[in-house]
Amino acid sequence: MLRSLLLVALLAASSSITGAAEVKGRVEMPDSCSPTVSPAVVTLEPADGAKLPEAAQVPAKVALVNQHGLQFEPRVQVIRVGQTLRFTNQDAETHNVHILTPGFPFNRSMAPNVPADFVPDKAGVIRLVCDIHTHMRGYVVATDSPWAKVCKGSGSFHFRDVPDGRYILNAWHEMGEPLRREVEVKDGQPVDLGAVVLKGYPVPASTLTAAPVRPWPEVIDRIGVLLSEARECAGKPEGMARARKLAEDAYWGEFETSDMETAVRRHLGYKRAGAIESQFLKLRSSIKSVAQKKTPASSLVTTSRQLLIDLSRASDDLRRLNVVDRRDVGSSVQQEEAVVVPGASERDAQIKSLSASFDGVRSLADAGQSSDASSAMTDAYFTDFEPLERLLNVRRPQEVRPLESRFNTIRGRVDSGLKGTELASELNGLHQDVVAALDRADDAVAGSFGLAFVNSLVTILREGVEVILLLTMLFALVAKAGQPKAKSAIVWGIGVAVLASAITAVGLNLLVGASQGRTREMVEGVVMMAAAGVLFSVSYWLISQTQAKKWAEFLKGRITEGAKVGGLGTLALTAFLAVYREGAETALLYQAMIAGQGGSSDGLMGLATGLGVGLVLLAVIAFAIRTTSARLPLRPFFKVTGFALFAMAVVFAGSGVFELQSAGYIKVTPIEWMGTGLPAIGMHPNVQAVSIQGLLLLGALLALVIPSLEGTAIPPKTKVVPPAAGVGA
Repeated sequence: MLRSLLLVALLAASSSITGAAEVKGRVEMPDSCSPTVSPAVVTLEPADGAKLPEAAQVPAKVALVNQHGLQFEPRVQVIRVGQTLRFTNQDAETHNVHILTPGFPFNRSMAPNVPADFVPDKAGVIRLVCDIHTHMRGYVVATDSPWAKVCKGSGSFHFRDVPDGRYILNAWHEMGEPLRREVEVKDGQPVDLGAVVLKGYPVPASTLTAAPVRPWPEVIDRIGVLLSEARECAGKPEGMARARKLAEDAYWGEFETSDMETAVRRHLGYKRAGAIESQFLKLRSSIKSVAQKKTPASSLVTTSRQLLIDLSRASDDLRRLNVVDRRDVGSSVQQEEAVVVPGASERDAQIKSLSASFDGVRSLADAGQSSDASSAMTDAYFTDFEPLERLLNVRRPQEVRPLESRFNTIRGRVDSGLKGTELASELNGLHQDVVAALDRADDAVAGSFGLAFVNSLVTILREGVEVILLLTMLFALVAKAGQPKAKSAIVWGIGVAVLASAITAVGLNLLVGASQGRTREMVEGVVMMAAAGVLFSVSYWLISQTQAKKWAEFLKGRITEGAKVGGLGTLALTAFLAVYREGAETALLYQAMIAGQGGSSDGLMGLATGLGVGLVLLAVIAFAIRTTSARLPLRPFFKVTGFALFAMAVVFAGSGVFELQSAGYIKVTPIEWMGTGLPAIGMHPNVQAVSIQGLLLLGALLALVIPSLEGTAIPPKTKVVPPAAGVGA
């Protein structure tokens, strides 16, 4: 025992004589630097080129860098120049290790469980990447100094046996400039440097414009760092809140703020973006399960790995589309999936649910549970706002980013302690802004009085005039055929046709009204597309000036045939078909107008007023033809109404495509330069809607050109003259 005490005393005296001392301190970095996963490296080197101690031999121990879970582990380490660096691969797939730092030639394919060694021959920061999985990053600091440490998660470092003299402390980390600080050791006295503060590049939580522009692989790399840090925290006592926040930061601060989410949604489709967001949500649930000891920590590795794989594949696909960072997000667009938006009742329920979620955020914040309140804000975004966000992405995409930014800003402020009346004001303001944005989205497809009135008036006039002319002609031809009993048969046919038309109109309205959400959008889209087809067919023949002639020939043939066989049933059927054709067509067109123009009280009032005025005018026209033998200028009438109906066909076609896009049956490829388009007249700023309207315009051009080329147009002086008053009536 005495000998041991003497030995300790001699060593202490020797240390005092030689001036060997301890140097310690603590590196402080922003949380965004994730000091546990990506720590700082500190080295101590003699100043003024002084020599290092001769006893500072290169360690024989091999330094390991493993590739596991699509990441380098450890991400950061320090070795001596001349020390062996061994790379291994514990993943199932092939990796690659490529040293990008000039002067360190190494680029090797890494099969699973096959190691590869590298020995650096000079000092420097060795930057590692995997060329196969471009988001993977690793760093090895090679130094000649025997005093080199990777800081602990707390940032602390401790050097022993430092002789007297002047030194330069170098503190390095991957997210900023290295720090150099002079240190002097005197008389073997320990040196405590205290806090060594390093500045990083924290991702702003509040504004998009301040966020750094980074290629997608670097964004994924930062996500990987945050997820690794989250895994570390989840396995520690009381670490769930910190782990959950890190996972949320990976989404908000990297995936969403960097605009990678927007890039995936716009260029790869809503389905792809939704799948990645689901992975983030699954990761949050896994963190909770691990923290509560319900599942092993290894489950987080699996979940994180799958998320990184999905992000890496998305990055590769974006790169093939030449979208490499947020500056290119708004360029060429190719979406694979349309977005499914909620119906009116579902939307109201989501708005109420969002308000209830905000109340929950306030309650947690006011109770001092800032971390839980911040997480609840994320839940409100994913659960309640995101379904509404889908509607905005289709109808008012410019509204989305500011609202997303508001969610992230409030989330960050809540985590910093925002509560009370100030938080209530912020949440109420955000809720009001969401509702206002949704109202503007509804207004984008709601009708206006003027347009609805014109559409309704033109439709009822054209259909009604055709019915009047057809019935007048029908009664006249029956009278000429000498069939006095045929009048009652025709009246019966007309009555049944009117009843059938009314039933059709009610049925269509009930079908649309009974549909909800996605089904309603689909039904309205089908009705509009069918109406567009009918209108185009009618307007095509009207524009080419053959419709009236064809119908006259059809009716004359049927009536003559019925007169020859003496079949009153044939005449009744002819009257029924003539009237029901127009009645069913009118019902279909009005249902399409209600879907397209009836989204507001002004639109509904316009439709009703146009119908009323049209019926009055039809009564006047019918009375004039019956009592005065008036001749209606059919050719100009049908040409003008033909062009008007064609314009309606174009509107219905664009609106029909839009409704089917809203229901998720047709993909959406936005046209950026069109802005918000002109939804009131069916002009929606996407390739699909514009394309179908372009095809209709081409058809109208053919309707004008082909008859003139073939000489089939009705001569200018040709008119269909109604019979004299009183004939057949």
